[in-house]
Amino acid sequence: MLYSKSVIEASAEGVLCVKVMTDEQMEVLRSQISAYAAICEQLVEMHRTMIAHQDSLSGMRSGHLFPDQSSGGAKISAKQRWTPTPAQVRILESIFCHGNRTPSKQRIKEITSELSRHGQVSETNVYNWFQNRRARSKRKQAFAAPSTTESEAEEESPGEKKAKKKMHFHDS
Repeated sequence: MLYSKSVIEASAEGVLCVKVMTDEQMEVLRSQISAYAAICEQLVEMHRTMIAHQDSLSGMRSGHLFPDQSSGGAKISAKQRWTPTPAQVRILESIFCHGNRTPSKQRIKEITSELSRHGQVSETNVYNWFQNRRARSKRKQAFAAPSTTESEAEEESPGEKKAKKKMHFHDS
């Protein structure tokens, strides 16, 4: 290796410094760093373009040709939660009461179209609402069922419980 300066240099403070790269290697490293920086800038620009494109597509997915067409141009970002308007809740509840299950994809599209007249909503919001509503309904039913049997058990006297046990024993 050829160094333009000596391998070991003495500094003013008396500390020895060791040169690890030649001037040629340093120049190659500088050009590589410069190329890497240019690539990073291009990647950032590509990322921005892709995000803008995805935002425009999300407007089309929710039934609108242009992203600004939905409810005054406001967008629901991935981090924001959808809160249905009271009118949307009434419509969703009435549909849920008629058929206690998650609607088909086509029916979800129809419901989304109807709900979009009352505020911003996506098909994913509608699907998730039905999934959550069904889960709440099942939880409520499961919670209600044991509480009635517990209240019946509390009303029975110890003598009635013994009589029931004897009846079950004799029936077997």
